Amino acid sequence: MKFDPDYTYRMPVAFGPMPGPRQALPGCAPRGGEASITSYALRFTTTAEALAELLPPRFTLNGEPVVTVEYTELTDVPWLAGRGYDTFAVKLPVRFEGREDDVTGSFVAVVWENMADPIITGREELGYAKLFADLTSRPAGPDAHRCEASWDGHAFAELEFERITDVPPEPASTQDGVLNFGYVPGVDAGSAPDRTGAVLTPAVDGVEVLGQATATGRVRFVRSSWEQLPTFYNVVNVLERLPVLSQGECVVRRLRRNIENRGQRRLV
Repeated sequence: MKFDPDYTYRMPVAFGPMPGPRQALPGCAPRGGEASITSYALRFTTTAEALAELLPPRFTLNGEPVVTVEYTELTDVPWLAGRGYDTFAVKLPVRFEGREDDVTGSFVAVVWENMADPIITGREELGYAKLFADLTSRPAGPDAHRCEASWDGHAFAELEFERITDVPPEPASTQDGVLNFGYVPGVDAGSAPDRTGAVLTPAVDGVEVLGQATATGRVRFVRSSWEQLPTFYNVVNVLERLPVLSQGECVVRRLRRNIENRGQRRLV
């Protein structure tokens, strides 16, 4: 086989380049990069010391030690031929100060998704800290909503909103973008990683805010054992131990925006 420099490859490479969110192949019929999004975001204040332990090198907190827990429903995703998937993310406000780059944005500490395809493309190509989970989102009453993350029947995170009230929509954030720390381990045991470092996904222009609401809410991470979550119990337990000093705002937003995540670049 020969590698075509005009395409991005993912495993299995023997079959040639693979289609995905940033690459179409003959036979694909993408309809642009926009998808419909509904997000349920809750913010709470914790201690700066607790969050500092989660930040990679050259990352510092940008402002107050606020944790954003966000459940997102994506529908009508073009690169999935109109299908959709859900995400459950934990984000921190950060600044990256490198030798050349100085940017601010949301650092995605972890994001669970309920479909393998966006996990694979997001980890390999973008450096997102993605894990798999079963995710459910459903109304819990006329003005209430409940989101849950579980693995093999064990629920490890819950997000509940009540008194959801429509308000005038606000413009989208103007930060530099989303920050990640990509890490690809070396093949040989004990060897240095094949790739490691900060990555910026630039903010998207032209976000259409279709609706917005406020709510009261709570988030709960369930302390879990290795037997319950064999591959990421430690992630959940660190989040469960974060002190909750004060509850912040709860926001429900309906958006239409591009989700291709082009313009990705490493930060130095």
